[in-house]
Amino acid sequence: MLEMPILKKLILKRNYWWLRHLMFWIIYFIVFSLWFGFDINNYQTAIETTIVFTPAIFIYIYGVINWLVPKYLIKGKYLNFCLLFSAWMMVGLIMNYLTRYYILLPLRGVQPNYSFDLSNSNTYREVFAFGSFVVMNTVAMFGGFIKFFKYWYIAQQQKQQAENEKLKAELELLKAQLHPHFLFNTLNNLYSLVYEKSDKAPNMLIRLSGLLSYVLYECKANEVLLSKEISIIKDYVSLEKERYGERLDVSFNFSGDIEDKMISPMLFQPFIENAFKHGTAELLGKVWMSIDLSVKANQLYFKIINSCDNNAATILEEHGVGIENVKKRLALLYPNKFELQNGIEDDVYIVSLALELKAPEIEKSFASTVSVLKHT
Repeated sequence: MLEMPILKKLILKRNYWWLRHLMFWIIYFIVFSLWFGFDINNYQTAIETTIVFTPAIFIYIYGVINWLVPKYLIKGKYLNFCLLFSAWMMVGLIMNYLTRYYILLPLRGVQPNYSFDLSNSNTYREVFAFGSFVVMNTVAMFGGFIKFFKYWYIAQQQKQQAENEKLKAELELLKAQLHPHFLFNTLNNLYSLVYEKSDKAPNMLIRLSGLLSYVLYECKANEVLLSKEISIIKDYVSLEKERYGERLDVSFNFSGDIEDKMISPMLFQPFIENAFKHGTAELLGKVWMSIDLSVKANQLYFKIINSCDNNAATILEEHGVGIENVKKRLALLYPNKFELQNGIEDDVYIVSLALELKAPEIEKSFASTVSVLKHT
């Protein structure tokens, strides 16, 4: 409910202060007019009484919420707050007494038969009447609660903003660590072909241009289309195949509903880079790699298997470039929604990732609508 714009503006915006205070005093006037009216069974007199006492209550309340609460209570100066609040409460009770006997009673044609003298027991009882204490401090507690709530809400907003900024900074750092490796590997591939004056270099340059555009521009978004990410995987592997030639055998298997799904960019790239760098590149002769990706509902399953010897697999498992970055990104972006496994098995290296994709907003809205219809 607090996420509604009008409530945010009402709580946070300075130019809405008059509306906050107006609403507070309207509520005060209605509640206490009804309370007094019910007590004396005369609502006209109750309204008059509320109006007369409002200036004294006004001074007392703003002394509490604009002076005592922010200057002492919020700052943790509890002893000073208690002492000053007790003194201010006595001032408020005296103002209440003077209002009653020197404004309200004369307006009703009644003159008090004794003067203000705290040494007089009757005056003392009248000043520190329990009813006055309850009325004043009920309003003060309500105003103080609103003040506390505003401070708490602003603090929560600032804390959330700080956490979001920290998360954004961490993700940008991880991306910055990831992209140089990706670009370095790709440029190495192009260099090899240019050095050999291969006719394949122009086509490879076009592919590289597309990859650079993706990394520099599209990866700035929090999420990209899964289909686009798959296209980038294919382009990158094609560039690698130009370097390996017939020595490399790569198989792709992409299945399921992948067209409208979104995913964090460059999530699979480090696994593929490491499979090439520490796996197939370490072997002589024929090498192979298998990349499988499937989507069922909002569950994504990714697996990459590549040939390697035990030494290369150990390096891949312990020192794979970008693997730790991916783990951190997964923990930040998909907390408790992924399972990542990697290891050596029969001279092959296997990386397996199960991931719960974020549901698109249209799906969330539809699911919410269906849920409401089911309960009506």
